[in-house]
Amino acid sequence: MILDARGPASPDEVWRRYLTPATWPHWAPHIAATASDTDVLGVGGTGRVYGPGGVSVRFRVDRVDPRLRSWAWTVQVGPVPVRLSHDVLPAPGGGSRATMRAEGVPGLALQPYRPFALAALRGLVTGAVATAAEHVQTHPFVFAPSHVVPGRLVGVTPRTSTIELGPSWLYVAYGPWRLVTPRTNVASTHLTGDYSWLKTAGPAHLSFADHGVSFTPNADAGVCVRFHEPVAVLDPTGVLVHPAATLGVRDPDAFARTLVDEKRGAGG
Repeated sequence: MILDARGPASPDEVWRRYLTPATWPHWAPHIAATASDTDVLGVGGTGRVYGPGGVSVRFRVDRVDPRLRSWAWTVQVGPVPVRLSHDVLPAPGGGSRATMRAEGVPGLALQPYRPFALAALRGLVTGAVATAAEHVQTHPFVFAPSHVVPGRLVGVTPRTSTIELGPSWLYVAYGPWRLVTPRTNVASTHLTGDYSWLKTAGPAHLSFADHGVSFTPNADAGVCVRFHEPVAVLDPTGVLVHPAATLGVRDPDAFARTLVDEKRGAGG
């Protein structure tokens, strides 16, 4: 399960809120109180989160990456440990986008938690903070007429689909599907095209040949992006991961060049 929310709060402010457990009850409606062994989260830190009715869960912080504004923790839900990864991305035009991914647990089992998690993410990114916007490029998908209706049936439309390239992150929204990975995880790109309608129309598609994922609302042209570390999209638990993603983006050549050149310029 991969969820995200966009709002006006700056990435730095959202990152501060994430790392300060005392602020969690202010933006997460389902959190009544927190107890942590440190005021600011760090790797190895532990604590408890208290919900309604005195229900509580223990947690342990597994990873904190200030450069990427990314962190992960393990929450003990009864006998089941659930690992949650959180990333903070700059949004186009200003503000931020907060994402959450649950690892190692079937998405169906976490569906009851989905509305609470979405409400928390929306609360996290609210509240405008006046800072300079970080540069984020948007690259639209090209929708062929033959792909419009099949896409609409599964929620894939020009309005719900976009590609964003920030200083450190590649973010892809394709209807209900999400791909979120650091720019440094991009290994290479190459242009592709002349796809089969059956393998592109409608939802995000899995390649049975190499387990790649395709976001291609047209059968003409796109960019295949290969990753150093495979990414989770179709199966967010991470059991099935994808070594590459094909994106049916407008002006594939310019997109591929921008992705690789800016990554190289950033030292990736």
